[in-house]
Parts: sequence; structure tokens; C-alpha cells
Amino acid sequence: MKPIVFFRKFHKWLGLIIGIQVLFWAAGGFVMTFFDIEEVRGEHTTAKQEPFTLNQPVVVTAQQAISQIDFAPETITLKGFLGEPVWVAQGQDKQAIIDAATGERLSPLDESLARQVALADFSGDGELAELNLLSEELGEVRGKGLPIWQAQFNDSDNTRVYISPQNGEVVARRNDTWRVFDFFWMLHIMDYKNRTDFNHPLVVFAALLALFMTLSGLYLVIKMVFLKPKRANPRKA
Repeated sequence: MKPIVFFRKFHKWLGLIIGIQVLFWAAGGFVMTFFDIEEVRGEHTTAKQEPFTLNQPVVVTAQQAISQIDFAPETITLKGFLGEPVWVAQGQDKQAIIDAATGERLSPLDESLARQVALADFSGDGELAELNLLSEELGEVRGKGLPIWQAQFNDSDNTRVYISPQNGEVVARRNDTWRVFDFFWMLHIMDYKNRTDFNHPLVVFAALLALFMTLSGLYLVIKMVFLKPKRANPRKA
């Protein structure tokens, strides 16, 4: 079989096998460059937080705060929480918030505190429509830990704010723009389960096939366009 015939068949079958994924890569690349990353992350509806300052006296010492928790912390830090000073204790896989003025343990956050955190974080055009404590993992907050508070707003972009009940922090912001972005990100990296791994064997194999398809197409172009043999001129009668 001549090389040109082999590469024609090789290129055709590779195109059939990997062509759809190449289309997904192109579409994913377009979508990911089309959307403003700040809009994807929900930063345009995030309220600006005032920097934490110690305007109020810290009555409870770090040692007194530690006595209120049931684990041995590795670190304990003074931070601002809803405008008030709190101690945040951090262990290997545990966290706790202690009010620095009263010594009361605030974590895990109850519904009232979670609501305050959600409202303080959101600056969009909608209102808080629903607040739920999730105990089962949801796809759009993969790896953020459970349980987790989900605050659903009724704005035009269906924003959801996710709050850790252990440290009171907003750990994720999701909206319809993010969901479209995430879908095409999944197609782009070919991780259809966790949508986080972009160098797994499947995508490496697909990229290798796409490379071979490109090289074979390049060979055909060079061979048929630039190295095309010239036809002999017919003899004049």
C-alpha cells in the first residue's frame, strides 16, 4: 500500500474516532474564553466586606476559647465574623468558632447565623428564597465537605451561596453562568464524574489520537499540495 493511501485511511478513521471530542475541545475553549471569569465565580454579586478591626475589646482569651471546644486545636486565630471578633480554632479535620466577647461557641452554625452570613455576602438583585443544610454531596460543591449550608437566591442568575457550618466561611458561589461553564469544562477535560482531573489516562489517550490525526492531515497537505507531482504536457500534434 502506498504511503499516501495509508495516510488517507489513517486520517479518515482517526477523524471518525476522535473528531467529536476535538469539537468538544474547541467548543469548551470558546465558552471558557467567552464568559467573564468574575461572573463565573459570582464575584459580581459578592458584597464588599469591611476589613476587620478591633473596635471592641476582646474579653475572652485564646486559652479560655480553647476550653470551650472538644478537640485539641493546632492553631487558634482572632478574626472578624459578622462584624464581631471571634476565635477560630483549627484542628486536623475540625474547626470551631468562639465568640471573643462572650465565650460562646458559635459553630456549627445554626440556621439564623447561616442566614446572616448569606445575606452579608450577597449584593445581587434577588432575595434569599431558601436555606438548607445539606448532608449529601452535591455536584456543584464537590469536595467542600459535609454538612454544608446552601443559600438559594432568586436573582436572575439563580445564585447559590454555600457556607461551612464549621468556620462560617463562604466556601463556594454558584450561578447559571458557572453551571454552563462547568458543563463545558467537563467536556473539555473529559472527567465526567468529578470534573477536576485534567491529566487522567482517557484525556491523554484522546490527545494522542488528536495529535496523530493532525500529523497525518499535515502529511496529506504537504504531499498533495506542495509535493504534488507535475503532469507531463501532452505532445503537440
